[in-house]
Amino acid sequence: MTARLTSWLRKAARGALLPLAVLDLWWLAARHSVVIPSIASVMDVLAHPFCEPPALDSTSLASGVAVSLLRVVLGFGLAAASGIPIGLLIGRCRAVNEMLSPSIAALMVISPVAWLPVTILVFGLSSPAAACFGDNAWQHGLLDQLRFAVLAVIWMSAFFPVALNTAAGVRGVREAHVEAARVLGASPGQLIRKIILPGAAPSILTGLRLGAGVAWRVIIAAEIFPGTRSGLGYMIVTAQEQGRYEYAFAAIVIIGVIGLALDGLLRAAAWPLGRWQAAQR
Repeated sequence: MTARLTSWLRKAARGALLPLAVLDLWWLAARHSVVIPSIASVMDVLAHPFCEPPALDSTSLASGVAVSLLRVVLGFGLAAASGIPIGLLIGRCRAVNEMLSPSIAALMVISPVAWLPVTILVFGLSSPAAACFGDNAWQHGLLDQLRFAVLAVIWMSAFFPVALNTAAGVRGVREAHVEAARVLGASPGQLIRKIILPGAAPSILTGLRLGAGVAWRVIIAAEIFPGTRSGLGYMIVTAQEQGRYEYAFAAIVIIGVIGLALDGLLRAAAWPLGRWQAAQR
């Protein structure tokens, strides 16, 4: 137990070297610049997340976090719900693979943010609130901020990592296991549930992890979308325009912390499956 604790502390110390170096450089830069905010001013913003920023046309930090997370969860959920089934089809059906692979190869290299003007043309300023309440959409602030154009960009950013990793995982399932299940009378649905999905699960989770990371990065750029009045990306842009850089830096810190937490959760979910797959080999 002591050896394990020592090893964990050693890894933690090594992982802290770069953040400490960045903090040191930040402290030095803030001392010699009137633009770069001090660490203390940024920590003060982080310590009061529910306070409305004075003289800043933005919601509180906590509200911005909630809106950005909700947008990412919805867009990423759509990407997972569509990417996993399509990845299964690509991995198991040669005709579907031949039909979709050229299009996916062409579309995946396009930056998701580049699709924002296209999604704006398609969806305009519509949102769930506009679809449900029409002209009274403005009375439902949170629903009104979930613009379909932004959600579509997040969906496109996460879809390709999820679909392609799912397809790769499906192709990696041992054909002998599939044939053995067929000989035993397994139906196509049972093959998917009992053989293909468990065998491809580590790759699927890797795709989800990559997709979540891309979606979280894209949301910051997508929140420059016309009509957006909240979110971490909107706060960064507004703070930069009005010279309140402590709010921009605080939002950047929060973005990094949430991104690290999301990656850690998905990595923890994939770890036992990775051990199971290694044991099967």
